[in-house]
Amino acid sequence: MTDRTDGASDADDIILEVHDLTKVFGSGASAVRAVDGVDLTVRRGEILLIMGPSGSGKTTLLTMIGGLLRPTAGTVRLNGRDITSMKESELPQVRRHLVGFIFQTFNLLEALSTAENVEVALNLAGISGRQARQKAEAILSNLGLSKRLGFKPRDLSGGEKQRISIARALANDPQLILADEPTANLDSKHGHDVVVLLRDIAKKQDRTVLIVSHDDRIREAADRVLWLEDGRFKDIGKLVRDPVCGMAVEAAGAVSHTYSGRTYYFCSEGCRREFLEAPAKFTGEAPAAPAPQPGVRSALRRFFGDKLR
Repeated sequence: MTDRTDGASDADDIILEVHDLTKVFGSGASAVRAVDGVDLTVRRGEILLIMGPSGSGKTTLLTMIGGLLRPTAGTVRLNGRDITSMKESELPQVRRHLVGFIFQTFNLLEALSTAENVEVALNLAGISGRQARQKAEAILSNLGLSKRLGFKPRDLSGGEKQRISIARALANDPQLILADEPTANLDSKHGHDVVVLLRDIAKKQDRTVLIVSHDDRIREAADRVLWLEDGRFKDIGKLVRDPVCGMAVEAAGAVSHTYSGRTYYFCSEGCRREFLEAPAKFTGEAPAAPAPQPGVRSALRRFFGDKLR
């Protein structure tokens, strides 16, 4: 049995290690450094969001991590395996078993049904027939699509299509899920549903989820947010949760208040005021017992004096 108290346990929890990763497109005066010497470590069960302006290198970084694009320099290690040193013929095996991809445009096969779109991923990994069908249906049912198994993509909503994309990504039990703008083509409600679903995948299934997105709503679900600009990271730190409204906010610069030795952070002054009105409501402490109220006769005596009998 492995001793989980030693230093090896930390290494065991690391799913992704990126070191000095660089991608240059073109050469000479026209060369563009899309990703410029990035370092990154991501652990099991973590949900990491990478944000940044268009052209900052987010998608380029994601495709290199997933083994879809060769870096100019640097290394990517997935579950301890250096995929940047692998032969091109070895990478499909990595993509089938270690990594699951979720795409902005869903990338579903229109001629296939919901279940068949998930079965394709299983077939590529060597699982076919009844076993593939049963596993595909089980995953889709867990995602709330049990009544859509025979539907074609054209008959489904955007939110349902993205759930199929997520089911396909989960088909071969990958340890790392890579999501490229997973809410970009969804309305507010369906976008929120996808964010909650990705959070559940990370925490309940102990998978690592790495998302690149412009969608600020995803910040509420992330354990860590990184800002990528000009191919380099700026860490904007872990988020803390407003105890009043539940919104995730950055501790640096947020409205705060220290109560009972603990500092709480708020998205606005309004939430802070609501907290101060009844702190126990948001901290889980038992409210103070109300002062005993005098009986009616005692109150009347104080008002009229001792003449009351």
